[in-house]
Amino acid sequence: MFDKHLHPDDIPLFSKDLVICQQVFDIVRSETGTLHGTPKSDLIAAHIIHAYKQGVRDVPQLLLLARTAAIT
Repeated sequence: MFDKHLHPDDIPLFSKDLVICQQVFDIVRSETGTLHGTPKSDLIAAHIIHAYKQGVRDVPQLLLLARTAAIT
């Protein structure tokens, strides 16, 4: 079990976690026409991963947060 004192950003993502984050990332990138490897795509990915590590595991909720990041 993980130590209770770990910061959420220090918890690793496992393959099932990455699959979910990747799906959300691909959807938002496609919707916004954001190219892979651009600063905007990096920002979207960072928001998705941050939200996921903070406990947001619901795909519709992740999509909403990622879409918000995409318009900033």
